[in-house]
Amino acid sequence: MLDLGIELYVKEKGAAKFSKEKLVAVKGAPATGQAGGTVETTTSSDPVKVYIPDRPDTGDMDFIYNYSLENLTAVKAICDNTAKDILIKYPDGTGSMYTGICQTWKNEVSVGGVIECTLHTVPSTLIVDKSIEEVTALMMTE
Repeated sequence: MLDLGIELYVKEKGAAKFSKEKLVAVKGAPATGQAGGTVETTTSSDPVKVYIPDRPDTGDMDFIYNYSLENLTAVKAICDNTAKDILIKYPDGTGSMYTGICQTWKNEVSVGGVIECTLHTVPSTLIVDKSIEEVTALMMTE
């Protein structure tokens, strides 16, 4: 599957459906999880160190988008320091969904470079994979 067609949707936490309009065109999607850490549980009777897995880590979820006044204004509108439901829709119709708080800014600029912005989201829930049917059910049709 190619990246062509990745879409990002954001809605108020608890609202029934996501708008049928994507937030902004993004340049990709971050990993939807990271390996959890390990906790050492070795005792003096263990011949080797013993570990158990720690909680999984979602990490920060950052999206890059091209700067324009329209794009930055649209993204700033959702960055109000309240938790939002966020849906990443993949080209095959499946998705990943989580709840998080959003921040945005313009990235550094260099000669000959495109001005880009970052939408930084901090997940407060596990990131859940959604089937095509589930993604369709989450979207407004009108």
